[in-house]
Amino acid sequence: MSSLSQKLASLFLIDSTGDFTENLRLLEQYQPAGLLLFAKDLAGLSEKAVKERLAIYRQARPGLLLAIDQEGGLVSRLSALYPNRSYPSQAELLKKGADFFLAESQKTALELKDLGINLNFAPVADLSLDPASFIYSRTLQTGAEETGPAIAAFIKLYRQLGVASCAKHFPGYGDAGDTHQAPAKDLRSLKEAQLDLLPFKAAIAAGVPTIMVAHLEVACYSPGPASLSPEIYRLLKEDLHYSGVAITDDLAMATARESSCPELLALKAGADLLLGGKLENLPILEAAAESGELPKERIKDALVRVQTLQDDYSL
Repeated sequence: MSSLSQKLASLFLIDSTGDFTENLRLLEQYQPAGLLLFAKDLAGLSEKAVKERLAIYRQARPGLLLAIDQEGGLVSRLSALYPNRSYPSQAELLKKGADFFLAESQKTALELKDLGINLNFAPVADLSLDPASFIYSRTLQTGAEETGPAIAAFIKLYRQLGVASCAKHFPGYGDAGDTHQAPAKDLRSLKEAQLDLLPFKAAIAAGVPTIMVAHLEVACYSPGPASLSPEIYRLLKEDLHYSGVAITDDLAMATARESSCPELLALKAGADLLLGGKLENLPILEAAAESGELPKERIKDALVRVQTLQDDYSL
C-alpha cells in the first residue's frame, strides 16, 4: 500500500466479517482505524475467549477502535455474550430516575472496557414521542428538555470511565422511516427539524468524542442522505462548532450503497470516519486524492480528528 492509501485506510471503521481470522487479516493488511463488532462476534464464546480475541486485534493494529452498538433494549450486542443479563432500553432506565439511568450506564461501560471495547455507538440522541415511529423504541422517549441533560450526563460518565461514546443519529431522525433497507425522508419544516438539534448541542457541550450522521434525507437542510451531504457536515462542524469525529452511519446499509462509492462522497462532504466502508474502494479514494477531487486538507483534518480519538481512548 502507498503512504496515501495507508492514510485513507486509517479513516475506515470496518464491519466485522464474523470470522476471527479474516478480521485479523484485514487489520494487519489495511490498518483501519477500527472494527465494529456484532452479536456474531460474541455468540457461543466465553468471556475469556472474547477478551483474548480482542487483545489480538489490538496487537495487530495499535490504537484500534473496537466498537459496538450497545444501546440496550432492541440493540444489545452484549446479550449474545451474557444471555442471562438484562440490558433495558435507554427509556426504561431513565423512567426509573436519572441516578438509576447513570448507574446502569456505568455498569455497561465498565463491562465494555473490561472486554477491551473502547467505543460504544450510544447514546441515541434522536427525539421521538410517537410509538409508531421507527426510532421511538431506541430513544429516551422524552422531549428535548429532558433528553439533552440525560445525553450529556451519559457522555460525561463515559469520558470519566475512558470509553468513547457516540451521539446518534445526526441531525435527528424525528419520525422518519428506517434507512436500513430503503431511503427515508424527513419533510418537516426547518423550525421543526431544528428542535432535533438540541440533544446534539447538549452532547457537544458535554464533549462527545464522536457523532454519527444518519442516512436519512432531511429535506429542509439538503437533498439526499445526510451522511453524504456537505450541508449537514457544515451544520455540525461550523454552525455547531463540533471538533470531534463525525462518523457515518454504516455505509453497508442499502441507502448509502445507492451510490457507487459512498466512501468518497462522505469524505468529500465532511465525514471523518467511514463506518462499514468497503476497503476495496481505496483505489478510488486514492485517485480522487491525487487528482484533487478529494482535497488534501479534508484528508488531513479527518486524520487529525481520528488520531485524537484513538489517542484519547486507546486501551
